[in-house]
Amino acid sequence: MVKKKKKVIHSKKMKKGMLGEALADINREISILNNQKRELDIKIKNIDKNVKNFQEVERKLQIKIAQITEKESALKEKRKKLIQSKETTAEKLSNVQKIKYELGEV
Repeated sequence: MVKKKKKVIHSKKMKKGMLGEALADINREISILNNQKRELDIKIKNIDKNVKNFQEVERKLQIKIAQITEKESALKEKRKKLIQSKETTAEKLSNVQKIKYELGEV
């Protein structure tokens, strides 16, 4: 009977040792996963910063586009007025030449 108790005690020690090793392995895996999570969190923060930077650049470019569009509209209006002025001046010049011609005939 004494031999059976030694085997049982020896078996319990083996189980404790195996459980200890398993726990150590699990703790190592948890540590590795925590490190990977930390690295991914850092990458996500960097990506968030990049996205915010791109959004800021996009916002500034949209403002510039709006300003350029306003200038373009103003220039188109000015062009339209100049064309009208040119046409009016051409009509006046034509009238003056007509009057000059008529006065030359008299």
